[in-house]
Amino acid sequence: MAAIILVAVLAAFGGLIYGAVTGIRHLTEGKASPSASPTSSKSADGTASPSGKDNATKTTAGVPDCGADDITLTLTSDVTTVGVGGTVNFKATILHGGKTDCLIDAANDSRILTITTGNTTVWRSDSCPADSRQLLMTGSDKDIQSVVWNTNSTGDKCVADASRPHVEAGTYVATLSLKDNAAVKSDPLTITVR
Repeated sequence: MAAIILVAVLAAFGGLIYGAVTGIRHLTEGKASPSASPTSSKSADGTASPSGKDNATKTTAGVPDCGADDITLTLTSDVTTVGVGGTVNFKATILHGGKTDCLIDAANDSRILTITTGNTTVWRSDSCPADSRQLLMTGSDKDIQSVVWNTNSTGDKCVADASRPHVEAGTYVATLSLKDNAAVKSDPLTITVR
């Protein structure tokens, strides 16, 4: 009799584990990238508006991905002129202004800082993979992250920052954008390296 009760308890426990795993799998299916639990970040700063419309909105667990009508990206820096080999500290801001809640991956390889000169891209924050930072944006939520550019260039492979060559003196343009929605961009910010 004790053996039958033990088998019944083990079967019930196994069923609970299978149900939990199946439920988690259904919640995570269809995501473009692995994600952490959605969180909401708030702080205070100024903003500017991008133009364009998002016509290809995806949804995750019933919540749509943020598009051009939902958020604004802004970019500021601590300096606009820096010496070769110097450092520029950027503040990358995502501001929610939409009428509905939405999800955004605010990691450095999804919310991308790009440095260009002329038609040449010299540095991108997504040159190395980053852990997902899924944020649930609601109301007037704002997320501000620091991104550092050591006036160097990225290549096709992920390498240590100290191994990257420094850029030459010149004028560079920094822009913040979303990997999955080209319509969402910050205003360009000019940096002079001398």
